[in-house]
Amino acid sequence: MRVTDVDPITRVRQSLQRQVVAAVLGNEKVARAHGLLVTDLQTLHLLVLREDVRTPSQISDATGMPTSTVTKLIDRLETAGYVRRRPDPADRRKTVLELVAESIAPLRVLYGRTDQEFDDLSRQFTDSELDTVARYLDAVSGFYQIDRLRP
Repeated sequence: MRVTDVDPITRVRQSLQRQVVAAVLGNEKVARAHGLLVTDLQTLHLLVLREDVRTPSQISDATGMPTSTVTKLIDRLETAGYVRRRPDPADRRKTVLELVAESIAPLRVLYGRTDQEFDDLSRQFTDSELDTVARYLDAVSGFYQIDRLRP
């Protein structure tokens, strides 16, 4: 069967599934190379992307992981030198996570190169095409929200 014989919805779904598999396995390889589990790496990436996620409970809320799992994950990130625990200045009973810039720098370089290559690839498409893709991916991201996937 040729690609053009498959309906567009099936093609998009299969393409997204292949992309997710490639992303997960690629991130697994990067995580292993840096002494992390893939969940640790993705949580670290979450911390880099979202300044509003800095406490264990915020990580739990954002990821859907139980707080006991988040505690172990933070222990691993702290042991590996990627984050530091600090008392929350507003409420000293709480812990705030601080990224260790020099430790995440190699990951920023790696992902920065990937971002540049992605941008170069994206320039093959018109702004209108990219707007449609972005709108679609935003909708798909909403479809896969953590709360929706909880049992």
